[in-house]
Amino acid sequence: MIKILASLSLLLVTVIWGSAFVVMKSSLDCISPSYLLACRFTLAALALLIIFRKRISRMTASEFRYGALAGVLLFVSYYFQTYGLKYTTASKNAFITTLYVIIVPFLHWLISRIRPSKYSMAAALIAVAGLALLSLEGDLTVSYGDFLTLICSIGFALHLMCLDRYTASSDPIRLTVMQMAAAALCSWAAAVL
Repeated sequence: MIKILASLSLLLVTVIWGSAFVVMKSSLDCISPSYLLACRFTLAALALLIIFRKRISRMTASEFRYGALAGVLLFVSYYFQTYGLKYTTASKNAFITTLYVIIVPFLHWLISRIRPSKYSMAAALIAVAGLALLSLEGDLTVSYGDFLTLICSIGFALHLMCLDRYTASSDPIRLTVMQMAAAALCSWAAAVL
């Protein structure tokens, strides 16, 4: 019963995650990407501040710095994803975004000098082939929206690497609150500019 419930939960999360791209795509007809992100991150930061106000009061200077860095990376990722979504389809945006899963082992390889497994290499080749089939135009160029989304994918990979490094020595709740607040501030700055 637990396995069935877990599988159904994963399916529900997938449906919600996938439909979010369609909702975001239609939202971009009414509001600019920067203001959309500013509202999203501000609501998230305020909700987390209210829920975890006692834990936040014990935030250390290093957690503040690490959370701020993670927040900037999160903002950059969502910024390119949302602007990419404006110029491409929701399905292509979702597929290209998820390439961060393939990018992470290779970034880790660059940093730690630990080579990815042959399975990671094979998965990367298949993903790149899928990306080429999905994104390349007839003249073998990549559309502007797909290019922006690829930058987003690299940003998400860097964000994950940052979280992997800093959650070991920091409270994950305080890091999350700080990164939402930093992403909100970056979003408002981008919206004003």
